[in-house]
Amino acid sequence: MDWIALKHALLSHLPVAAGLLLPWPLFAAQRPGRGIRPWWTVTRYLGWMGLLGSLASLVSGLASGRLLGLLPAHRLLPAPATGQGPEALLFRHAALGGLSLLVGLAAIWAMNRSRKDHQSLGFVALVLGLGWSALLLMAGDAGYRLAHARAAKPVVVEAPPLVPKAVLPQTVTSTGISATADAEEKAPVRALDYAALEAIHSEPVKSPAHGGRWIRVWASPEAAAAYRAGQPLPEGALVVLSSMEDRYGRPGSENGPLYALEMKPSGPTFTFYWARIPMEQRRAFGGEAKAYWRGTDTHLEGCRSCHATGMADPAARSRWRLKRITSAD
Repeated sequence: MDWIALKHALLSHLPVAAGLLLPWPLFAAQRPGRGIRPWWTVTRYLGWMGLLGSLASLVSGLASGRLLGLLPAHRLLPAPATGQGPEALLFRHAALGGLSLLVGLAAIWAMNRSRKDHQSLGFVALVLGLGWSALLLMAGDAGYRLAHARAAKPVVVEAPPLVPKAVLPQTVTSTGISATADAEEKAPVRALDYAALEAIHSEPVKSPAHGGRWIRVWASPEAAAAYRAGQPLPEGALVVLSSMEDRYGRPGSENGPLYALEMKPSGPTFTFYWARIPMEQRRAFGGEAKAYWRGTDTHLEGCRSCHATGMADPAARSRWRLKRITSAD
């Protein structure tokens, strides 16, 4: 079902294409007289393709909604909503898709009624076919807008004035200039530069404690020696785990999340950052395409329980390394 869910955007093109093409042979098939049968054939062919495409889109759309956590298991349609937000677009898209299938069945019946060789397909087939085409196009438009609802809008940012290096960035509140701006509000800047730290692992190690991913540990200079010796990390230490998703027992091509631990006067603080979560794993993240947890985020309770004092027990470190391939293999 996950494979079908991931193909919803692809499969939805077929009914939309049928909605665009169907009106033309429908109008042509309204002319009575000789030579009308080829237009019957074209109209009926497009009708059946549109109906099969609608069925495939509905099944894949239902599976996609389940996969992304947008559709509860006990519902066939999302909860009704009004307005122009994502929830309203999702309901409109699903409702139009379901209605188009019902109208499509009626249109197929009208197009395939028994007709004499000189007769047109009839006014009933024309009305139902045009209505069906309109519903297919509206459902496709709602799906397109829903898929791009979260697209980032371009923002024009003016260059900030030059300030002396000693002056820290500040935020402006209703009471004036106050606290220092959060440099890592959108992404963990220091953790993303992990390759500038000292590598603890020369090659990836598989870590069951971190989702069965292949990891490498990177530590700041003041933390590297303590980490290797299994001693408490000093204040200011930064340790980052880069990871790769497992594929057939080896590091795959899909980047995993970054795990970061920083020792502060109040104790260790943790960061989890995944810039792009694979589609097949988004259900576990509430359907989100990106995860950024830090500080007191409740998602980090597992990190805090294992690393309450900073570094986990060295005896629990994974030693599951890559198997070397020799000529004998």
